[in-house]
Amino acid sequence: MIYRAVFHVDANDDKVFGLSLSNAANLLKAIPEEHSDVVMLFNGPAVQMLRQEGCSHLDDIRSLQEQRVVFKACRNALAKFGVSAEDLIPGCRIVPAGVVELIVLQQDGYAYIKP
Repeated sequence: MIYRAVFHVDANDDKVFGLSLSNAANLLKAIPEEHSDVVMLFNGPAVQMLRQEGCSHLDDIRSLQEQRVVFKACRNALAKFGVSAEDLIPGCRIVPAGVVELIVLQQDGYAYIKP
């Protein structure tokens, strides 16, 4: 079985951000590594937390990326909140619209998790 999950983060709230990272890490601890396909999707004001400069969870993000967790940011939100692609933590993928990406992932069988 492959455990597919998308963690949806849409608030510019450090506690929610930390909780979502902990939830993803706990999921990965509970299942064999080769059985996971995890995405963390950021849209709305949450994209501001993916700025490399000043990110309080950089080590946790890098650890999750090393475990194949994919971080995605909504292009619409980046534009709205003035965050450039160059500002983002390395390895973040930009998707055209976060809400569309959520629909696509759910239709592909990803469990929706909202910390």
